Amino acid sequence: MRIRSRRPDLAEVTHPDFPDERFVACRNPLLAQDRRRTRQALLAATEKKLAQVRARTQRVRSPLRGAKESGVEVGKVLGASKVAKHFRYEITEDASTFERDPASIEAEAALDGIYVIRTSVPAEVLEGEKVVQAYKDL
Repeated sequence: MRIRSRRPDLAEVTHPDFPDERFVACRNPLLAQDRRRTRQALLAATEKKLAQVRARTQRVRSPLRGAKESGVEVGKVLGASKVAKHFRYEITEDASTFERDPASIEAEAALDGIYVIRTSVPAEVLEGEKVVQAYKDL
């Protein structure tokens, strides 16, 4: 594998497994900021919905009981949230608990704003910066 970079926000990668191709990795700070904001909003909304499910297990009248029933409700929330991987949760017969998984969130955040363009055009014909510009011009 070979990595070339003249700019801090762009790197060209070649690998023997892909002999006729290059990968141009780019970082867009505006995209990073947008992804971070979106993730935080999704996490907050998911926490709010999970708290509602937890409250249903603790209410006096008609509480939500059973691991299966609670699991279905938690599953609905996590399935719709697109951030399920960022939560640790436990469901028992009479309760459900959840918390954010900071390691998972940090790992995803490290990739915020990064995108990769795959091209078969040789570097002699089109250098990395021009590959990115051609992609943006599509």
